[in-house]
Amino acid sequence: MATLILGAVTGALGGGFGRVFGTIAGQLIDNALLAPKPREGPRLGDLAIQTSQYGAPIPKLFGAVRVAGSVIWATDLRESRSSQSNGKGRPKTNVYSYSASFAVCLSARAISRIGRIWADGNLLRGEAGDFKTQTGFRLYTGGEGQGVDPLIAAAEGIGLAPAYRGLAYAVFEDFQLGDYGNRIPSLSFEVFADEAPVSIGAVLGALSDGAVVGQAPTLLDGFAAMGDSVGGVAEVLSGAAPLSLVDDGAAFTVREGGPVAVAIPGDALGADVAGKRSARIPLERRSVLAVPETLSIAYYDPERDYQPGLQSARRDGGARRGGRVDLPATLSASAAKALAEARLSGLWAERVSAKVRLPYRYLHLRPGDRVSLPGSAHIWRIANAGLEAMVVVLDLVPVNGAGAVMTADGGRPVTQSDSVQGPTTIRLFDLPPLGDVAPVQVNVAVAAAGISPGWRRAALLASTNGGVGFDNAGVTAAPAIIGNALTVLASGSAALFDRINSVDVQLLNSAMELSDADDARL
Repeated sequence: MATLILGAVTGALGGGFGRVFGTIAGQLIDNALLAPKPREGPRLGDLAIQTSQYGAPIPKLFGAVRVAGSVIWATDLRESRSSQSNGKGRPKTNVYSYSASFAVCLSARAISRIGRIWADGNLLRGEAGDFKTQTGFRLYTGGEGQGVDPLIAAAEGIGLAPAYRGLAYAVFEDFQLGDYGNRIPSLSFEVFADEAPVSIGAVLGALSDGAVVGQAPTLLDGFAAMGDSVGGVAEVLSGAAPLSLVDDGAAFTVREGGPVAVAIPGDALGADVAGKRSARIPLERRSVLAVPETLSIAYYDPERDYQPGLQSARRDGGARRGGRVDLPATLSASAAKALAEARLSGLWAERVSAKVRLPYRYLHLRPGDRVSLPGSAHIWRIANAGLEAMVVVLDLVPVNGAGAVMTADGGRPVTQSDSVQGPTTIRLFDLPPLGDVAPVQVNVAVAAAGISPGWRRAALLASTNGGVGFDNAGVTAAPAIIGNALTVLASGSAALFDRINSVDVQLLNSAMELSDADDARL
C-alpha cells in the first residue's frame, strides 16, 4: 500500500556518516512530532460500538461522521409507579416504569451540532430534532468555555463535577427505558464537526496544532481520528491518497502529488564523486505478483445512514492477491470507488522505479516533489531523497494520471420512518352508562392524537385540587381518530339506521381513516 515517507537531507555531510546522521535526525523528528511508535488507526467497527471502558480512545471528529461514543457518566435506574384503572368494580393495577440519566462523550475536539440519533439501530431523534422516546437532552459542543451540566453538578456536588472542556458530549435526563427492555440502549450519533467536507491536509494540520502544513487536497465528507500519533493518522489516511511528510526546516509539510514537475536535463544525470556523468536512467521493474489484482476500500456511506460500505477496483494482470483499506471516513459510493481505482492504478504504475544521481545543486528537491527526465514520457515522484558524498540520490516512481470520475451504487438503504411527532390534540368526554346499573362514579375518557402522522403518545398529568398539584396519570392509548364535522347531519329518527344522509368530517391528519362498523361493533 502507500508508504509514508519522511525525507531528511543531511546537509554537507558525506558518505556513510551522513546517512547515519540523517537516520538519527529522522528518528528524533518522528519522536518529537509523531509520538513514539505510531498506533494502528481505527478499524470500521471501532466507531459502531458504544463503550464505557476506562482508557478507551475518544475520536477527534472532522466533517460528518456517525459514532457511538463512550458513556462517561450515569445514574442508577429510576423507578416510577402509576395506577391504571381496569374498569368499574375491578382493582387498579400498579404500573412501573424506569428511566436513567447519563452522558455520552462524542468527540475529543469541538463539534458544530448533531443530527439524528439511533438507539439499538432504531431512530431515536429525527432530522427535525424530535425525539421518538421521552427524554431530556442537552448537547455540549466541546468549547473551552463550556460550563458544568446542572444535572451532573446536582448529582456529584458543586465543585466535584467536571465541565469536560474540550470534549463534545450529550446528556440524557430521565431517558424512558420502556421501549428498550428497561436498559440503556446502544446509541449512535450523526455528528457534524464541520459543515463542509474536509481535506486530508486540514485534518493533519489540526491534529498537529499547525506543525504540519497541509498540501493534501483529497476531500473526505468526514473522518474520525484516533490515537496519540499524527503519524499514525497519516498512515491511515495514506490508504486514500499517497502522502509524503517532509521537514523543510520551518515546518513539516504533508504533500499529495507535489508541485509542478522540475525538468532534469540530461547533462545532470549520473553524477558521481569523480564528477562524471551518465545519461542512462537505471530502471527496476517488480513482478506482477508484488502488487494486488484487486483493491477494496471500506468506508462509511452517508446515503445508507453511515453504514459500512465497500467499493472495489480490479486490474487483470496476472496477480492473484487482493488488498483492502479500512478507511474510517465518510465518503459517497462514487468517491470511494474513484479512490479505489486511483490507488490500484497507482500501485501498478509504481511497479517501475528509477534511481538517479544528481549534482549538489539539486539538494532542494524533497520527497513528494515531481520531476521530468529526458527521454521519458512519465512524470516522476520522488519517493526518497538522500545525500551521498555531495551527490543527491533520488528514488523515483511514476506519477499516476488523474483519476477518472466514477459512478458507483452503494446499495439499497434500509430506510426508517422519520415522521415528526408534532403537537398533541386532546379531547376529554364522559362516557354514558352502557349497562343497566347506574354508575357510582364519573368515567372520563381521554382521546389523543396529533396533527402529524408521526404522533405516537403523550404523558398525562391529572389534578384533583384545581391545578395546585398534578399526579402522574400514565400515558395515552393508541392514537385516536379525531376530526371535525364540516357539515350538519340532517334530522332523523334515533331508532332507525339512516342510510341516506351523510356528514363530511375533516380528520386530524392524512394518515387517519374512518371505516364502517357492522351491527355488532356498533
